[in-house]
Amino acid sequence: MPAFILLLASYSCKEDNTGIPDNYRDRVPENVRLSANSPSSITVTWDEIKGATAYTVQLLGYKESDVAVASYMVNSTNQYVFDGLDERGNYYARVRTHFKTATSNWAYLMNGEERARIIPAYGVVDEDFGEGDGGGTSELYDQFPEGWETHEGTRKKSYAGTEDIFPSGEWLMPDMYSISTASMAKNRIGDWALLIRGDGYSPYLTMNFDLPNGASKFSFYYGAATQNANDTKGVPIAVSVAYSQDGGETWVPLGDDLVVTSADEQYFKEYELDIKGPVRFRIGKDASNARLFIDEIAVYKN
Repeated sequence: MPAFILLLASYSCKEDNTGIPDNYRDRVPENVRLSANSPSSITVTWDEIKGATAYTVQLLGYKESDVAVASYMVNSTNQYVFDGLDERGNYYARVRTHFKTATSNWAYLMNGEERARIIPAYGVVDEDFGEGDGGGTSELYDQFPEGWETHEGTRKKSYAGTEDIFPSGEWLMPDMYSISTASMAKNRIGDWALLIRGDGYSPYLTMNFDLPNGASKFSFYYGAATQNANDTKGVPIAVSVAYSQDGGETWVPLGDDLVVTSADEQYFKEYELDIKGPVRFRIGKDASNARLFIDEIAVYKN
């Protein structure tokens, strides 16, 4: 994905319209549609709303997601072209209207009665498109992507301790913990991200559980945790990714290390895989002084 999309992905989209008059909330963009697509782009178009001062148009990565992977505000047109997309990626689109002092609810691009699933290479497709044909998309594991947003009981609140439990399962988390602070707002996705210690530490974030049906794809967002002096001076950061099929006894690297070269950039990595049988993953960093964030880990069945 291009850098501008990844930078915009950190914007949380959970605004509350409480207190906005109904006549503004209901003035949503009409006839939201896919007007064009190519293997790398999606053009979303909608009918103009009288009195609108601007529109926000977004792409979501999952049907029920409320966190954008790409977001843009337009004020002189009623369409937007999202470019540089994964040709077989899954996207869902929505638009809302801005007035001088109010904002409407979201209007989704629909496929009948459901939010439309869009694959750039194919356009709008059914939810079961690609299943079983050997060339389409795979099913995301339950409780993924893991974005650290949901937690029952008390979260691990410091570098001390070695594990914590989230909806996806128990994770081994030495020298790291989930955090929600204003200083990480630019890079994280949603309200929470995982913060991995710098200052010469080189820990691994590790699944302490197996996913039973292999993996056809593994992806996550990452980067320097903030833009403070420690993280800025501490880059580059080397990030390693590996998988295990023997309960974590041995690990197989997924290619060369990834490198974070700028504290200003949010990074995304996706691996196409063909792993069969139980599998678990881990993500590690080198001993650089910069802290690393990890967010929105997604694993697809094989």
